[in-house]
This record gives sequence, structure tokens and C-alpha cells, in this order.
Amino acid sequence: MSKLIYRGKTKDVYELDADSIRLVFTDRVTKNDAGEIDPGGNNPAEETLPGQGEACLVMSATIFSELEAKKTARTHMISHDPIALSMDVRKVRTFTPGLEWVARWICTGSFLRRYKMVPGIRDGLVLPSPVFEITLKDDATGDPPIVPSALVALGIIEATVMDRLLAMNAEAMRAIREMFTARDLSLWDIKIEWGLDATGEPLIIDEISPGCCRAFEAGSGVRVEGAKLAERFRR
Repeated sequence: MSKLIYRGKTKDVYELDADSIRLVFTDRVTKNDAGEIDPGGNNPAEETLPGQGEACLVMSATIFSELEAKKTARTHMISHDPIALSMDVRKVRTFTPGLEWVARWICTGSFLRRYKMVPGIRDGLVLPSPVFEITLKDDATGDPPIVPSALVALGIIEATVMDRLLAMNAEAMRAIREMFTARDLSLWDIKIEWGLDATGEPLIIDEISPGCCRAFEAGSGVRVEGAKLAERFRR
């Protein structure tokens, strides 16, 4: 019998056994600091958005499956049930504090705001090479960026694991962007999470869903969001 162990902003987490848990995707949404409904926001909201849970599950499950099938990266997904809106996953060791791994191909959002003093920078600027960032998951401080050497120095990640993660993350991000390209989408930026299994091996965790990225119709400035974006990943 599964037991509820955590109620997150958008998902409920149940313990299945010593090695696995069940994530139940809900229609709960989050808001940004402006009070707007934003799947990537940090603030819980009272509202729900019908279809939100299904969209997040569908997109995550497809991306996880393709990463595993291509042997690009391991993920925590064991199986998923689109009817129950659930995903059974391996238990992992997460980093403390939590980390988000960001890849950027186009200048926008917080990256643009952070470096607005740089001559020639503008929204939509194509970056000559992808920019990889790591941020601390801390709502109170706005998820500040942190450099790999600081993560090692602070004892958050061991040096040998850090080296492996940097290489594996770059390869996984490349493969994920190719999935978007194959669906006639231009991926501007995306954030994912990594954890370690019982043997210390890295694997991608949590979800990769519409709220984790910015994507546009290829060749146009039309952004594709929410259920419309997830629909592109429906098998």
C-alpha cells in the first residue's frame, strides 16, 4: 500500500517500497513573483489548470524514454501510467541544497536581465555556443547561479562526480534539443535536475515538462506552451 510522504507544489509523492516512489502529477499550478500563473514559478497557487498534470507527465515520460532508448542518459523513471497521471521512479540521492541544471541557446529571461550591460545583448540573440549554468534551488534568494568549483569546494558534489556530471549534462542537453528540433520546435532554454542512484551513478530526475523550458515554432516567433507543447511529445 503506497503512503503519501510529500505534497509538492504540483505533484504528490508516495512511497512504494525501499527502492521506489510514485509521483502523481496534479493540475495544481504555480505563480511567478508578479502573481501570474506560471508553470516555472516558485509560488504555490490556489488555482488549478485542467490538463496541466497530464501535459507534464506526457512530455516528461516521452523525453525520459527517448533518453533511455538512445542510451544518452539514465533517468529515474521506471514506468508511467497516463490514466492515473503517475510515474513510478527510483529513489535517488539529491544534492543539498537542490540544484537545477540550465542550458541556454538563445538569450532571454534571467540571462538577459543578468547581463543587460553587455554591448549588443538583446532578447532573442542566438548564442554562438550553448551556455550551461547551475543554480541553487532556493526560492528566497531567487535560485542564484553557482559555479562548479564552488559546488566542489562547499562539499555539495565530489570533484570526480562533478566532472562526470558536466560532461553527461552537456550530452543530455544536446540530445533533448534534438528532440525538440525533430518536432519542428526551437528550444531556447531548459532546466533539468540530476540525482545519484544507490551506487552513486548520475541520473536525470524530477520532470522535463512545459514549465521547464521555452520553445518556439521553428522559423517563427510563436511560442508553444503548456498542453500544446506537451502534445508534440505525445506518443
